Amino acid sequence: MSRRVVVTGMGAVCGLGLDRQTLWEGLCEGRSAIRSWRLPGVEDFPVRYAAPVDDEEFARRHGAEEGLDRPMERRMRFGLAAAGQALADAGLDAGDASRPPGRVGTAVGSGVPERDAHELLHAIGDDGEPGWQTLYDRRAELDRASGLFCTNDALAAGIATRHRLRGPALNYSTACAGATHAIGHGFRMIRRGEVDAMLVGGADSVLNLPTMTGLHLLGAPSTSELFGDRLCRAFDRDRSGLVAGEGAAMLVLESEESARRRGAPIYAEVAGFGSSLDAYQVTAPHPEGRGAAMAMSRALADGGVEPDEVASVNAHGTSTPLNDPAETRAIKDVFARGGHYRRLAVTANKTALGHLIAAAGAPELIATVLSVRDGIVPPTLNLQNPDPACDLDYVPDKARHQEVPVAVSNSFGFGGLNASLVVRGYDS
Repeated sequence: MSRRVVVTGMGAVCGLGLDRQTLWEGLCEGRSAIRSWRLPGVEDFPVRYAAPVDDEEFARRHGAEEGLDRPMERRMRFGLAAAGQALADAGLDAGDASRPPGRVGTAVGSGVPERDAHELLHAIGDDGEPGWQTLYDRRAELDRASGLFCTNDALAAGIATRHRLRGPALNYSTACAGATHAIGHGFRMIRRGEVDAMLVGGADSVLNLPTMTGLHLLGAPSTSELFGDRLCRAFDRDRSGLVAGEGAAMLVLESEESARRRGAPIYAEVAGFGSSLDAYQVTAPHPEGRGAAMAMSRALADGGVEPDEVASVNAHGTSTPLNDPAETRAIKDVFARGGHYRRLAVTANKTALGHLIAAAGAPELIATVLSVRDGIVPPTLNLQNPDPACDLDYVPDKARHQEVPVAVSNSFGFGGLNASLVVRGYDS
């Protein structure tokens, strides 16, 4: 079977907004979630800017009323909130008696469980020596929301259990491409007829000492304070590294047949998915963008879409010295015929959202879907001094109103893990 797959619901939680509409308005208006930030309890940590979720606002919007005020790992809290929004937006009841059981599933991307390093101090005994038995004996003193109690698959299982989604439950851990891999594989399961609908997306929170330390050791986040909250400068000569964020975004993908039978709203169609591996380096993309180009080309071929049909590319755009020129090169290669790359509107949402790491591809796909629906390409912020090696049309600073019949959304992760999705306007 080969069924058309459409988007019928969306939800989001991030520093820019706590629902998909606020997210979209913020992107289009050129607002940024990036701000001065300090790692709790660590005054001298070299990373000084991030895009955190406003905890007080989140508690007011999604806390006690949704049962999200109890101890809970941050990525789970954000993921559950975004999932509830997406399902409500789609009007999807997984327990509908008219639908055979197991026909709605879950596929999400997430990173490592949030862990606070100080909790490991519970392993130190009275003699000053660490011991695992000591930690076990003191387990009641640990925060039940700690990642020490979580597994990597906790996000998918938790969301599926809460919403009675008894179909496949899959949790992807493929670095910064995790959410896009999850969305792509959920898309393919619907297209093959295995399920009627999938709740897909991602959630991540890396703003903790162990994870931020790991990212810093990899040389990924910027430690500059030169540009303040305009630090994320994708494709700019003065870019100096990614700016980490946190949050979640979820989408309901559904077969066209199921959506039309329910009378569900249809935002756009997911047409194709492609993935690849650079097989080059863990912390650097292939300098010629070969893996990225392969993922985009495969996504276009998967959707039966010609390169010159594409109007916009939602770039991975990390603001790192190596990624941005490699992605530019890949876009040029894929859209070389007739010099079509010169006509593409390329945008980098991370300049406003920060980098949500494993979840990054999900809010960016929401932005791509709404770009196709509304005919608006959000701007790339802070592009003031373009790098000569990055010479595409990046829609600097101000949103552009134009028709976007087809768009591509890219996610390229650590280790050379690449994934791309193709979205087109829905025409019944």
